[in-house]
Amino acid sequence: MSSSDSSALLSATFHEEGYEHLVELVHQRDADARRRLRSLDLALYDADGKLLVSIPVDPGQEILDLGALVAAHAPGAGRIMAAFEARYDERVFPYRPHHYAYLHRRGSSLPSLYYAVNAVLGGVPDRIGATGLNNFETYLFRPRGASERHSVLIGNLSRFAPGEAQISTYYAGARRTNEVTLGPKAHVEVALDPEHAGARLERVEIKAVFRLASYVVGRRTPSGELVIFDHLFTYFK
Repeated sequence: MSSSDSSALLSATFHEEGYEHLVELVHQRDADARRRLRSLDLALYDADGKLLVSIPVDPGQEILDLGALVAAHAPGAGRIMAAFEARYDERVFPYRPHHYAYLHRRGSSLPSLYYAVNAVLGGVPDRIGATGLNNFETYLFRPRGASERHSVLIGNLSRFAPGEAQISTYYAGARRTNEVTLGPKAHVEVALDPEHAGARLERVEIKAVFRLASYVVGRRTPSGELVIFDHLFTYFK
């Protein structure tokens, strides 16, 4: 089978130093055998979008140690964006495959985090002519203690097109908006105010021209340790 006969999947996550970070490359299991991707390439980018390293990954590998790869190829880079570009056979995967990941701060007594790696699919163009914010994602917050602060991590996986995002937070009916523009492959963490006019943060919404890699993050104060790492949910496209 040629590469033109296979389907593509583009996914991304973020890694910070000090964390164990294991990625399950194929979450689905078959009754007779483990399903495999046709190919997989991993690229690491710093916050400004600079390519740090591009690594071909054995598609037969079950678990990828992202923390070890970052330590070996991009030590001291701070937070990085890891982009997974996979190809797969639709006859093997009736629906698209997806990656899951395990995240835990070394030496911490807090529970580990297990999350679905954010798939941006084929919605990331090289260049765009559209200007409307036509991709909407949202996340609802449960009431939590004052010992947490929240933010969103956003990355632009386009090769050439800048990514514009409108980040809106909701507090008992009140709405506050912040706008962010990211260059190709760049990423940023945007802090969310925990309260506004005495009302707690209830929801965050991200609107963008095309789909960005995005996660909601919760950090324990004052240590900054991750206690939430979850993708937003697309409700209109």
